[in-house]
Amino acid sequence: MKLILLGVAALVLVGAVLGVVLTRPDSTVETGDFSLTVSTPQNETVVSTFQTTVEGVASPDAVVSVNGALADVALDGSFSTLVSLEEGPNLIEVVASDYEGNEASEILTVIYVA
Repeated sequence: MKLILLGVAALVLVGAVLGVVLTRPDSTVETGDFSLTVSTPQNETVVSTFQTTVEGVASPDAVVSVNGALADVALDGSFSTLVSLEEGPNLIEVVASDYEGNEASEILTVIYVA
């Protein structure tokens, strides 16, 4: 019984931590000198269009993918790309990496209501 309660408490704690991390309004992930900031959309944004623009800034020379598709990255590290949405909640995963093995990522939820 104690193990079950301990397990439930651990799951609640992990969920609370993930909730705080995933609901930051302007998420920045830094690993040393490597960083990724997703400025738009905000996590849990509700939209009424079937596409949304994902914008942000990564370290210069980073390769950025959004839901597995490469995004165009400017020399200053800024990027912008359109993502198609399905009705309901949509997970958007933004991953920045470089040739030195550094990587940062953000996962956002965008809710499309037709």
